[in-house]
Amino acid sequence: MAVTRLTDVIYGPLFLPTVIQRIQTLTTIRTSGIASSDPQIQTFANGPGDIVQLPFWNDLTGPSNVSSDDPAQNATPNKLNQGQDIARKIRRNYGVSAANLVSALLAEDPLDVVAQLIAEYWVREEQIILGYQLNGVFASPSMADHVLPVASEDAAGSGVLLDADVSSNAHALLGDQGQSLVAAMMHSRVYWNLRAQRAIYFKKDPVTGLDFEFWDDKRIIVNDACPRVPGTTNGYKYSTYLFALGALAYAEATGGGGPAIPIEFDSAPAAGNGEGVQTVWYRRHWVMHPAGQVHLGQHRRRKRHQR
Repeated sequence: MAVTRLTDVIYGPLFLPTVIQRIQTLTTIRTSGIASSDPQIQTFANGPGDIVQLPFWNDLTGPSNVSSDDPAQNATPNKLNQGQDIARKIRRNYGVSAANLVSALLAEDPLDVVAQLIAEYWVREEQIILGYQLNGVFASPSMADHVLPVASEDAAGSGVLLDADVSSNAHALLGDQGQSLVAAMMHSRVYWNLRAQRAIYFKKDPVTGLDFEFWDDKRIIVNDACPRVPGTTNGYKYSTYLFALGALAYAEATGGGGPAIPIEFDSAPAAGNGEGVQTVWYRRHWVMHPAGQVHLGQHRRRKRHQR
């Protein structure tokens, strides 16, 4: 009787593209529209090195000139100014014992099971890393004007207050760009408080047919990497981030910029006193970078939850 072994699955030609496709399908970061592909970022991801400098053009500013027929009046042209981002390649790997997959492999297609488990792990890992990135972005003094501090005291047990007034004030920080926000990333405690308020509803994606959760017309991303810090007297303060469409540049590294061996199967027959241990290793190199002038797509609201 033929038996499908883990080595057959891992080294199969369909495994790696299957995992990559599953990650893209499962991740809210990418399906919500806040992450977009960028040719320059993709070129960097596929090449050598860990850091790339990315110049970008600042918006044009100042009033237009009032036209005149007086030849003595000379208009002064404005000039284009550039800013510069610095993007870093993320290099991570994860190993899992084959024994953890045995029970699942007995009843289902091994390619689907292993790909699904690994993809779900990387989706969670991407969200955690994004949370850390945003914490660093908004810690910069230059972002002070794009943070709405609305911490307040409440009766114990009332939950984290996040309402229409807070949302409107956050949008107002962006002026006429406030209408471009499409997603909100929040701590799970904030999320469950909104669920208790019946403030979360579902919308069907016309492409996939799946139902997704929304709050205030924004797709929800639940991420406990969002800051949770002690309050001044008691309870906690939470940060929620708002995103515009395409606020993040995203690229999966392939070729020379990617891992030399993305998927590897390790067997240690002497381990376990001769019983043997087998492990699957999955390696990824990718770029997930808040784009230039990212403040047009994000800001932070902080609320304190009283316990």
